[in-house]
Amino acid sequence: MHNSVINQICRIFRKKTRVIFLQTTTQALIFVFLIYWAVVYLLKKRGVLAKYNISTFGPVVMIETAKGLQYIDKIAAPKRFWRLFANIGIVLMFAGMIFMFSLVVFSDIALIQTILKGVVIEPSEYNELQNIFLIPGINQFIPLVWGIVALIIAIFVHEMMHSVLARAEDIRLHAVGLVFALFPIGAYAKIDDRQLYGDELDNMGEQKEGATDGYNDLTASIEEIREHEQAERDASKKNEAGYEVDGHESVGTVAAETKGAESSKTSGSVEPKVATKNQRSRILAAGVMANFCVALIAAMIFFGPVLGGIQPVGNLQIMGMDDISPSLNSGLMNEMVLTSINGQKITDAESVNQALLTASSGDPIHVRASYNRTVQEYTVIPDPSAENVNYAGILIARVVAGSPAEAAGIQNGMIIYKIDGEYINGMQDFADRMGLKSPGETAVFTIKELDDTTGVSREIEVILGETPGNETKAYIGINYSAGPLYIGLLGITVGEFNAEGYLTFLRSLPSLMVGFDLSDMKGSLLTMLSAWLFILMMPFFGLTGDGFSGFSGAMLSFFEPAGWAEPFGVGIFWAANLLFWVAWLNFYVGLFNCLPAIPLDGGHLFRTYFLKIAEKFKMEEKKAVRLSVRVSGYLTVFIFMSFVIMFVWPHLSGFILGLFG
Repeated sequence: MHNSVINQICRIFRKKTRVIFLQTTTQALIFVFLIYWAVVYLLKKRGVLAKYNISTFGPVVMIETAKGLQYIDKIAAPKRFWRLFANIGIVLMFAGMIFMFSLVVFSDIALIQTILKGVVIEPSEYNELQNIFLIPGINQFIPLVWGIVALIIAIFVHEMMHSVLARAEDIRLHAVGLVFALFPIGAYAKIDDRQLYGDELDNMGEQKEGATDGYNDLTASIEEIREHEQAERDASKKNEAGYEVDGHESVGTVAAETKGAESSKTSGSVEPKVATKNQRSRILAAGVMANFCVALIAAMIFFGPVLGGIQPVGNLQIMGMDDISPSLNSGLMNEMVLTSINGQKITDAESVNQALLTASSGDPIHVRASYNRTVQEYTVIPDPSAENVNYAGILIARVVAGSPAEAAGIQNGMIIYKIDGEYINGMQDFADRMGLKSPGETAVFTIKELDDTTGVSREIEVILGETPGNETKAYIGINYSAGPLYIGLLGITVGEFNAEGYLTFLRSLPSLMVGFDLSDMKGSLLTMLSAWLFILMMPFFGLTGDGFSGFSGAMLSFFEPAGWAEPFGVGIFWAANLLFWVAWLNFYVGLFNCLPAIPLDGGHLFRTYFLKIAEKFKMEEKKAVRLSVRVSGYLTVFIFMSFVIMFVWPHLSGFILGLFG
């Protein structure tokens, strides 16, 4: 499906305003962030944060609590169910690990190939700094409201499920917490490291010498520090760790209330249970599995009943009117979507031509149009001197550097609507006429600016060149999409957006993602892979080359609620946007956590299974642990540097390749 003119116009406008927007937004965010940091610093200095068990690391605030842990124990009660749930998660996590790591490797290979060819990659909105992080409102592709709600849900279910599986495996849970840095940027479940990793902590060098109770003064909460200090001052009470100490409920209470939390006592102390590698793997995979489940549920509702309750209004939207347009007095306005002319349904340039075939200047034209999903009829009396001419030119999206078009003065955003004095009727007509030209010929293009309402046009002569690789074919050097349709009798310009095709494709995505066909295994696998990649990149590229952020903005004008959703009005679009972003962000957060990089869950799971394999080969435990740390560390550096180069190289490629000629 080619880029629609509506999306092309939005893209051109965004490029013109991006610098100003980024400067203003960045300055405002820096100002707000500095105020936030100052408030955090003052509250910390006055002891207010410590009073409420809130710790900080620079501007990062960690809100931690042990309240409500008993409810997590109740949720974790059906242990067999949760273990089965997490076992499935392990399989899916390794599948996601292979998928994501393959994407990183293939991206690196593609980048290396462009470097070897000396191709300069131009910076774009996809590798700008604010778009590296999935922070709603800062990342230009993720809307603020729906994005924040979806991100909070993704973080909550991820960490919640880690906690549930820890308790299902009888592993001590100290607390749960939320991480802020002006916005919620994470959450965590404080699972007892000593119980989760056992002696591996000592072999990794992560535990301080002499520590035997799982206490770590680098990661401990304020409450744990107080308890530890009290325990050191009163070692004789160490046996009673399950009772309240200093007015606070100790973490030993939570452990003592759960079956299996206590083991044999030696020398008056409790030996904590250590998770097996299978138990640890289930705990690590639980968060990703929870994200995938939430994504699946939200996607099923979005692609099923919600999209089923939405229907297209029309395909043609008014983009502009001539200064002396007869439509100005009829009540027609910009952004209205045309549905019919003189009783005939219109969907494209051909149907408009058909509807106005017998119309003449001075005769009333009856136009039905929708605005805010309300359809009304408008009567337009054309000017007696108006021509019954409708044409759809081409919209210039990009001019190739050094091309004949650039030499002649053609620029992005221009509309070509005549070749050698004859009107163009769409992209195919333009391509056909250019195919009749030869290199060296002069083509006369009649052009006008996209936002021009005066009807003023000018002619540009272009001496055509030779197409690279085909010396007999004429070359102009432009990338273009379908231009707006000008309706002469109405004096209006309309943009075409295939709303029905757009909606149909959206509804077909689930079947494409799972449509395996034994009779065409290779083709169906490629289709499935393409569908999954499309879903992953949907907010950035969408169906028309522009990001899909939901049913909002200009797109909202082309659709209306239908059937069961009709009584809900605009609410169906709010539901669709929320469900889409909940599904997408949970899917993305789950996949990203599958990467075999520390500190992601995928990195820890990879290291755990590396140790399991080492055990099979009878490798010494200490050596296996250190080797696993080294391998996972190398993978982490490789993945991190791949992402850095992916975003930084477009900004440096021109300079670096220029140095080497």
